[in-house]
Amino acid sequence: MEDVIILNLGFNKLQLLKGKDGYIQMDAGYRWDIKRYLKLLKKNNIKPDEIKLIIVNHAHADHAGGLKKLKKITNAKILVHEEDADYIRKGVSSKVAPRTLLTKILEWTMPESFKNYDPIEPDIVIKDNYSLEDFGVKAKVIHTPGHTAGTISLITEKGTAFIGCCAQGFPLRLFPGPPSVAQDIDLVYTSWQRIIDEGATEAFISHGKSISVLKMKKILKKRK
Repeated sequence: MEDVIILNLGFNKLQLLKGKDGYIQMDAGYRWDIKRYLKLLKKNNIKPDEIKLIIVNHAHADHAGGLKKLKKITNAKILVHEEDADYIRKGVSSKVAPRTLLTKILEWTMPESFKNYDPIEPDIVIKDNYSLEDFGVKAKVIHTPGHTAGTISLITEKGTAFIGCCAQGFPLRLFPGPPSVAQDIDLVYTSWQRIIDEGATEAFISHGKSISVLKMKKILKKRK
C-alpha cells in the first residue's frame, strides 16, 4: 500500500497521502475538530506546514467545516469542484436527500449550526481529471458526482482511491455501501463504475472502514 495516513476524528476520517515535498489531505473535518486534528498530526510526526493541498470531497460541514482554520494553520491550497465551489464560498452545505431512517431523523433534528461553516475562497477550482503531479504524487482528481453535484475523488497511479462519501460506512451504515444521503443515487453508481474503470484497487471512505472494490463490483452487478 502507498504511504497513507488515516486521521480518525471520530465521526469522519481524513486521509493523508505523502508526496515528494509534503502531504495531500482529503477533507478538513468539522471546525471543532481542529484540536484533535493537530494532536493526530503531532502523533504522526507531521508539521502543519507539511500539508500542501487539501482536497474537499464535497461541500458539507463535516468535510469543509475546518477549512478556514486549517488554511491559516497550514497555508495549504484548497481544491474543490466547480459545482460545489459556491457552497464553500458561502459556508453552507449542499442539499442532499436522506435515504435511510437514521439520516431522515438527523436531517429533521440537526440544527443549522451543524450544517454551516466559515466561508472561504478556494485556491483551485476544477472540472475533471486534475493532475496532482505538481504536488509530488502520481495521482489525479476526478469528478464523481451523486452524493452532491460536486463530489470528487482522488485516485493514484497505483490504484489507491480516496472517495469520501461516494460510499459510507459506520455510523451512517452498519457496513460500507452506497451513501445514506445523496442528490442522485443513480449518479453515485455511475461514479462507482468510473472509480473502478480508473483502476482503483483500494477505496478509502470518510465514514467507516474502507470499502473493497470487489464489494462495489458486486453491488453494481446486482443493480443490472
